Amino acid sequence: MSSLAICLLLVLLLIPGHPDQFTLSRLQELPLDVPLIVLLLLLLNRTLSTMVRLLVTGAVLCLLLLRLGDLISRAAFGRAFNPLAEWHLIQQGWTLTSDTIGKAEAIALTGLGIGILLTLAVLLYRGLGYLDQLNRQWRRSWLLLCCIPLLSAMATAGGPGRHVLSLDTQWVLAGELIDRIQYTQWAVRDQARFSEALQVDELEGREPAFAALSGRDVIIIYVESYGRSFVDNPQFREQARHRLQAVQNETVSAGLHVRSAWVDSPIRGGRSWLAHSTVASGLRLTNHARFDRLISSDRKSLPRLFKQAGWTTSVVLPVVKSHWVEGAWYQVDRFFDHAALDYQGEGFGFVTMPDQYTLTAFERQVRATADAPLMAHIGLLDSHAPWGPLPRHQAWEDIEDGSLFDGTQRYGERHSWARAEPVRKAYGTAVEQNLKLVGEYLARYADDALVIVLGDHQPASVIAGWAPNAHVPMHVFSADEALLERLPDDMFSHGMLPAEQATALPMESIRGLLGTVFEATPSHWQPLTGSDSTT
Repeated sequence: MSSLAICLLLVLLLIPGHPDQFTLSRLQELPLDVPLIVLLLLLLNRTLSTMVRLLVTGAVLCLLLLRLGDLISRAAFGRAFNPLAEWHLIQQGWTLTSDTIGKAEAIALTGLGIGILLTLAVLLYRGLGYLDQLNRQWRRSWLLLCCIPLLSAMATAGGPGRHVLSLDTQWVLAGELIDRIQYTQWAVRDQARFSEALQVDELEGREPAFAALSGRDVIIIYVESYGRSFVDNPQFREQARHRLQAVQNETVSAGLHVRSAWVDSPIRGGRSWLAHSTVASGLRLTNHARFDRLISSDRKSLPRLFKQAGWTTSVVLPVVKSHWVEGAWYQVDRFFDHAALDYQGEGFGFVTMPDQYTLTAFERQVRATADAPLMAHIGLLDSHAPWGPLPRHQAWEDIEDGSLFDGTQRYGERHSWARAEPVRKAYGTAVEQNLKLVGEYLARYADDALVIVLGDHQPASVIAGWAPNAHVPMHVFSADEALLERLPDDMFSHGMLPAEQATALPMESIRGLLGTVFEATPSHWQPLTGSDSTT
């Protein structure tokens, strides 16, 4: 039993926190923690041995939880989990899982996970306790086995990173503690840098009037998970180009012009609210700690700047079912969440309502009732993970209160991410359908508005791996081509397809761009530089 417990301890310490580390070479590593722990348990009296077992079990369990968090976070967002600032992601993960597979299934899955962790903890604690019951011969054998790697490591200058018996040695628990402390120190320094950045505003001292947009609605539409991977990846390239050309043809036929650019998002894989707030604040929000600091500051949001210039402002977020925590910072006139949009149909898993209903309700409840030119921010959902089931397209005049989405107007299915190919196909279908929908909406309703259609982030790594950049497409539509000619031509290209080699616009520069180039007499504008892209 004690041998099995030692093997379990070895396996748990070798579980990596990065998906790329699940390789056979991992089996060539020897955590020096194992022989040291066994040695202590063999030499200490029963009371001290019990305390060591409790400490070891607790430490290994914490290590396992942190590394599981790292694995999930890296797979979804491309970076390690920060437990100090991102506990809220546990709730976000619960919401996504329960809305996707069902609450009962999510509870069962959570219970299974907790049960496995508790079982491992009990097996480890009780199994290590059997070391105290070994006879003298077995104790001497284990003492010898433990001393060999420890003494060999000491003979090679302390061990970690050195080779002992052809194995790469390391102190796992101590190394993890050091890494977490360094990560925490980085987070503290990052907050200090961000606090300094909050004090600098490129629009400070000149409140923009947006005079060139006077009398026009300004609408920003965020297309979920619409990243450069959809446009450039070989699996989606032809599909994307066909759809982008179709949207261009449809909107041009409706009298609209379009310019497109690449935008460098601060995030990957998820956390759309950080992208939204990056645009609104003119600051690069790479993590939730920055977000928390921002919404407690007095920095003016982009909607607030438009409000001061005479626009009425609205934010439409059908995903929100509870308190909108950043609302006090945005300071918009009207906020429309899931309840306020008054959707009478059924949901589509995590997608609370079809985007076709959201856009229809926006026209009916928000735009048609605005008592001044409208500046609006809309977050679409149809192309949000897990990309199934999807709503069937309906005639716009039939949408009404959404009750026709009664469970029959859907296609596709829930996908297990254990099989990547169906998920990738569903992602491509969802984004293409959303772009088709946006094109129809613009041709039907854009009128003389300036409409910005913007991706929020690249999709999760299951779709196309981690792309070499965090670029997302941005499309700007207007019936007045002179407005689009104000945009910098080294970034913005004619049509729906951004130039492949065009300079990417930092997402945090959009606020300053709008506040500069659309003045009566545009002043010289330069994108923000030196952005911290560390996540």
